[in-house]
Amino acid sequence: MKILPGFRRRKNSLEVPAELSKKIKGLSTDGIKRAIFDLDNTILNGDIGDALFCRIKNLELRERVKTDGSLIDLTWDEYQSMISGGQKESAYKRVVECMENVPVNLIAELTRGLMNSDFRFLEHSGEKISIPHVDPGIRALISLLEKQNYDINVISASNSISVEIIAEEYLGLQKGKAFGVESEFVEYEGGKLKLTGKLKEPVPANNGKAELYHVEFGDKLPLITAGDSELDFPMLDLVYDGGIVLWRGEEDVVFEKLRNLIGERAEVISLLKIGFGQEEVK
Repeated sequence: MKILPGFRRRKNSLEVPAELSKKIKGLSTDGIKRAIFDLDNTILNGDIGDALFCRIKNLELRERVKTDGSLIDLTWDEYQSMISGGQKESAYKRVVECMENVPVNLIAELTRGLMNSDFRFLEHSGEKISIPHVDPGIRALISLLEKQNYDINVISASNSISVEIIAEEYLGLQKGKAFGVESEFVEYEGGKLKLTGKLKEPVPANNGKAELYHVEFGDKLPLITAGDSELDFPMLDLVYDGGIVLWRGEEDVVFEKLRNLIGERAEVISLLKIGFGQEEVK
């Protein structure tokens, strides 16, 4: 594996813009004070699912990854082809399914290694893949919501082990506040755990994010939802009437589709527009 120093990111403000802070503090308390965030490219600059899979493929762990010595039967190119071919939901499920027999503690170790890295990129076949870090502006936003007594939760299409570690250890959220794509576990070698590749339903990707929300929280809708992708729309659309939808994607045709979806029910705010974006410079 080759890790490159990459680029320096523009430093975001550590303070939530006054206008956004005022809007949050002024939300009606008729709705439950809950905020639901996507993880990758929303809370994080980068995608932990992509980075972890790239790390595994680059290390060619083989014996360490698969307890039976076999290879993970999904290549990086196949994974990327699914994503670029409009099969993102299937790709996010497949990348967890293919980790059958991977030890849980190995995924945890690699996740922490990536999150603690001082580098910005991995490289695979000449392609640069961002190593994710918590965006400082989003961290400040979460801190503000905590001070306003919000119940903050994360729903992500990345593997549940990485999602839970990031939520608890890098965001300071309580245990049980983060949900990812979860594979059933099985014990081996005296109590150690490894993945089975059998996913638990609902799988939190696309419509599955909204389904998982209702399983975990019932019918009481959140005052704030946040995401960056069209696959987040079902979750973003859960927003309580009069609430706020925070958008961390680009302001393009997808953003307009989101605004049309939400309509007048809630305010849709582009975080990039108010300085919560990221910019890479040499």
